[in-house]
Amino acid sequence: MTVRHALPAAAAAAVLLTLSACGSSEDGKPSGQDTAQQDTKEVTTTAQAYMTAWMSRPSQPEKMCDLETQAARPNYSKDGGSLTGCVTTYSGYFADQKPDNSTLTVKVDHVQDVAASGTQPAGKGALATCKRAGGEPFRYALRLVQEAGAWRIAQSEEADGEQYAHTADPVVDLLASGS
Repeated sequence: MTVRHALPAAAAAAVLLTLSACGSSEDGKPSGQDTAQQDTKEVTTTAQAYMTAWMSRPSQPEKMCDLETQAARPNYSKDGGSLTGCVTTYSGYFADQKPDNSTLTVKVDHVQDVAASGTQPAGKGALATCKRAGGEPFRYALRLVQEAGAWRIAQSEEADGEQYAHTADPVVDLLASGS
């Protein structure tokens, strides 16, 4: 290889080495930006799956319970939030639901960091907007925290009250004031 060819090859190798390092730190872990993007994607996926399981008719207690933190489960004060107890409790709540095959859409946006408040830990907040075919949209603010290596629902607050009817992003306010 001549000097004329060696310099461009060395420059190309340096560029490739620099680019390959962009997505990770020196220890090979994802960079902060990559981690934030991955968290947002996982939070969005979890929130969408949870709201779909909850708002489907009939609701899907097993899926809901699996996506909630133990402390958020309705049976937490009875048995520490066991999965079996959660499914049993929700099955009772939803026993009278009428099947509804109308199309349900769930859109999740406004994913953001939320501070700890009251009994709730810090985590991510998101706004889930749901709509059934032929119906009006309805919204919930969700708090998600990491538990057992996954993002799980820790809190949900209805976001359609008079106070929030014309607010595009009520997430932080609702999650700070909720239980």
